[in-house]
Amino acid sequence: MKNLPTELRPSTRVLKDLISVRKKLMAIENSNEPFISKIDPLIKRDEQLSECLVQYLIYELGLNLKEEEVQE
Repeated sequence: MKNLPTELRPSTRVLKDLISVRKKLMAIENSNEPFISKIDPLIKRDEQLSECLVQYLIYELGLNLKEEEVQE
């Protein structure tokens, strides 16, 4: 993984998706209609992408962390 260019690494792709989701969340929260029905799916996706990003970074950086250490 360390040999891949930054733009081709899975963590970079996940980070781009996460940024996109967070921009959508901000737009909805700042709108006149910040309904839970619009926010909840994005929050769920944000959580999934955040967890995925952490896992990819652990792998790409070669960290030997146990799952218990990551959750703390």
